[in-house]
Amino acid sequence: MENQTFAILIPVFNPPAGWQLSLWERFSAFRQATGVEWHLAVIDDGSDRQLQVEVQWLTQQLGKQFTFLKHDRNQGKGAALKTGASEILADKYMFTDVDIPYSLESMVRIWESLKQHAGIVVGHREEEYYEEVSSFRTWLSKTLRALNTLILRLPVNDTQCGLKGFDLEVRQVLLDCKTDRFLIDLELLLAATVRKIHIHPVSVQLRNDIDFTRFKTSVLMKEVFSFLRLIWKYRISS
Repeated sequence: MENQTFAILIPVFNPPAGWQLSLWERFSAFRQATGVEWHLAVIDDGSDRQLQVEVQWLTQQLGKQFTFLKHDRNQGKGAALKTGASEILADKYMFTDVDIPYSLESMVRIWESLKQHAGIVVGHREEEYYEEVSSFRTWLSKTLRALNTLILRLPVNDTQCGLKGFDLEVRQVLLDCKTDRFLIDLELLLAATVRKIHIHPVSVQLRNDIDFTRFKTSVLMKEVFSFLRLIWKYRISS
């Protein structure tokens, strides 16, 4: 791993007050646990308010190991991740949400697998995950898992776990993806299977104090059409 570079991509949109403090605390703990230097890239996906004060504070803490990128308008998680990957060149990448909802141990397991394997390392949520989330989230997640197995025939069915790692080859796969919103994770895995890139699942767990936001119905409906488009692109027309 000598002379290699590592980056964590964090898309944000209207993050809660104090987000920079919790991000710094959890990122610092992860960096210490891995024993390597990580570049932290925050991509503001068109937030309604300015984040200059928080960004300045993070810059003071991390210096050249921190990059802030901004979209003028909200485009979606996928667009933010592609912007981050296009601007930050590294040998190994990870991405997750701004609140880093998964435990430190889970983050380290993803990293350990990323060191050992080429391709994509995918966080896999076990059954106890559903004890911590709403019944609607449980239904939505399990429905998508079933569709991933029965229709898309993916080697892993938990495509939407918000903790993944990948290498430089997969960076280009991500940049070639067309999805700009929530289902970027799904398209990334579908595109990887087409290119015969290895996908490695790793069991992960939520932090004990995590609190999820609610899905908006309008957003969910857009993702239904996005899912149908991905079925057509990767399993019907290909």
